[in-house]
Amino acid sequence: MPDIPTKATPLYRLCAKAQSAIGYGREYGGVIARGRGTPSAEETELNARLSGYPRNHNYRIAGGRLVPSFRLYERARLVRSVLPGPLNSFLDIGCCRGFYVLDASVQPSCRVAVGVDVHRPFVDIAQAAAKQMGANNTAFHVATLEQLATEPSVYQGPYQAILLIGTYHYMFWGSDDYCGVSYRSHREILARLARLSAGRVILSGRLELERLPRGIRAAAMASSEAGDYNTAAFVAAARAFFEVRLAGFLGAYPLLALDKK
Repeated sequence: MPDIPTKATPLYRLCAKAQSAIGYGREYGGVIARGRGTPSAEETELNARLSGYPRNHNYRIAGGRLVPSFRLYERARLVRSVLPGPLNSFLDIGCCRGFYVLDASVQPSCRVAVGVDVHRPFVDIAQAAAKQMGANNTAFHVATLEQLATEPSVYQGPYQAILLIGTYHYMFWGSDDYCGVSYRSHREILARLARLSAGRVILSGRLELERLPRGIRAAAMASSEAGDYNTAAFVAAARAFFEVRLAGFLGAYPLLALDKK
């Protein structure tokens, strides 16, 4: 099989942004330009908590409707295109403020949509947003991959669709700020994802050493696992559990669809 590209071309990114601009205007232009769905007082207070760092997770609730920022929509548009359907169960690992979980939950076929994060404030905000939306088929937890994979049924798994965006490198290398667990092995992470999966894993992130955040890059490059941390090594390990295909790019990073074997 051909190699998975490690980054998007400038032309791809330009075309994707143009497509996103058209889609965003069609889907949310009326809400933004004409003020339809003006937020209630409760929504206004909550919306102040739904923005901040990281900026690519910012959204608001207007008239009981989710309205992502354009930056978030650029990602969400592509994620939606890769979701299996009809969607019946969904898990977002590293859910941040919960947009993807809530977005999945509004699909009529969705029985349960679950979000987990290791940062308690994100989980609290996501729970408040779910309550405001009346999203009774959602659940948010402070939990790690290890906890999920050890007892999937406790978290209503396995799942037809699992989303993993921008968090894979923290699973591999660890995070001193939020979670000290580091697997240092693609196979160990992928085996746990396979246990949680009943269908498809959708993944995008920093799979090349030179693209790691500055805080962990130097230590990663000096480690004995440095030679194993690249897109090709990840894909080779993933193929023991999943069929792997390139589904596009989120910004510069490959968006991969992993279908369980």
